[in-house]
Amino acid sequence: MLIETNKTDIRVIKTKKAIRNATLHLLSQKNIEDISITELANTAQINRKTFYNYYQNMYQVVDEIENETVEKFVSAIQSTDWYNGNELDFYKVFFCITESVRDNMEFFRYLLNISKTSEIIVKVETTLKEKAKNYFKQYLDMDDTLLTLSMDYVVSGMFSVFRRWLQTGQKMTVSEVTKHVGIMSLGCVNAVLEAYHLETKKLTL
Repeated sequence: MLIETNKTDIRVIKTKKAIRNATLHLLSQKNIEDISITELANTAQINRKTFYNYYQNMYQVVDEIENETVEKFVSAIQSTDWYNGNELDFYKVFFCITESVRDNMEFFRYLLNISKTSEIIVKVETTLKEKAKNYFKQYLDMDDTLLTLSMDYVVSGMFSVFRRWLQTGQKMTVSEVTKHVGIMSLGCVNAVLEAYHLETKKLTL
């Protein structure tokens, strides 16, 4: 019974993954309103009935994709020992994030091929920025507005780097991508912190 249950669970996971990847693939080509369930089912190599076993409509699939994408990145941030109580190691943060991208390459390739102005990308980036800000503010001595701007810069930059990396055939290694993103992100945060503390010091003199 346990073996049969595991087989069922694996089948469900594979089917839902196929549906999500097919959705992203089609969204990289057209608007969601122009995608039919039949077209989606054919792309995912399933039948319409199978689709409706898991989802009511396309929008429910998109919501799941948005939530799953944010969760992947947030989990990567929270699962690594990147803060030693004294300083931040953004290399470790982005190494875990890049590992997540590599482990889910097909998913992220479709996601990042969608137009940057697409609602799904905007929502993912906006949600991730807010979650990152709420998470890092407990470690960074920074004004809320500056922290918000910093996370905007870092997260948008990260997506741009990953998009270029995937679109150019991953010519750089995971370590190289991680190193570059980490250096730029750390440089941004450190520069803002330094400027903020310098300005604060001037105001208190």
